[in-house]
Amino acid sequence: MPAVIEYTMRTKPEFFNDVLAAYVAFADEFGVLNPSEDVILVTADHRRQIIRGIGVFESAIEAAAVRSSDVFEAFRARVADMLSEVPEREEQQLVHMFIKA
Repeated sequence: MPAVIEYTMRTKPEFFNDVLAAYVAFADEFGVLNPSEDVILVTADHRRQIIRGIGVFESAIEAAAVRSSDVFEAFRARVADMLSEVPEREEQQLVHMFIKA
């Protein structure tokens, strides 16, 4: 069953754009390297300093494997000092997705 991972980061105000650019670059690289991730969304709320990534994976096992990937570890190390708190990771079950073709 598909799994949805929501990864939320709160940035220090002066680093918002840097973290956003790094996250978009990570998402693109990871998406190319990982065939089990079907959809990657990145949302941003500059006013509240929140950047959120939402990934849809083939399964919870595939989603869990991200945490130990070299690409994700490098991204986390790169932005760690730019965040105001520890990122939050939530796993959710995909119930429905409609995509207009």
